[in-house]
Amino acid sequence: MRLYLNGFMASGKSTVGPRVAARLGLTFLDLDRLITAHDGRSIPEIFAEDGEEHFRQLEREALRKTTETDDLVVALGGGALVDDENRAFARANGRVVYLKVDADTILERVADEADERPLLQDEQDRPLSRPEMRSRIKQMLDDRRSAYEDAECVVDATRSVGEVVSQVQEVGDAKVD
Repeated sequence: MRLYLNGFMASGKSTVGPRVAARLGLTFLDLDRLITAHDGRSIPEIFAEDGEEHFRQLEREALRKTTETDDLVVALGGGALVDDENRAFARANGRVVYLKVDADTILERVADEADERPLLQDEQDRPLSRPEMRSRIKQMLDDRRSAYEDAECVVDATRSVGEVVSQVQEVGDAKVD
C-alpha cells in the first residue's frame, strides 16, 4: 500500500506523514528530500540554477521511483500532482489524500521561511511582502484546486496534528481491511 499526501506547501504533509507511517507500520518518504538528496542541491538552489521546469522533471522521476517500494507514506511537493500524468500515476499506484488548508493558515505557517520557498519570492529571489505572499498563495490555491480535490480523501489540515494524523490513518486502515 502507498499513501500519497498531497496539498499546498505547509499543509502538513511532512509533519503528518511520518506519524501516519509509524502508526501503520509503513516507511515514510518525503519526495522533496529524496530529490535534494539525489541532486545534491536544495530546492531553492535547483529553482535558481535550473528553473522550475527542471525541478518538475526531477519531481516526476522521483515520483515514479516510489513504486519500487511497497508500504509507503509519501509526502509530495505542493505542485507534484498538479501535472495530470503525475496525478494519474499516483492514483494508479496508491491512495491520494489531500491535506486541505486555507490561504491565511498557509501564510501563518510560511511567512517566516519565505526565503526557503522559491514560489513565494520575487524575480530577484527576495521574499514577497506578506500581502503579496497571501495574494500569491490564494492564486496558487485557486489554480490548483481541481488537481488537489481530485483525491480519494480530503482532510481538513487546519485541525490539530493529532486529529489530522488520525483521519489519514483511517484512510490507510481502510485500505488494509
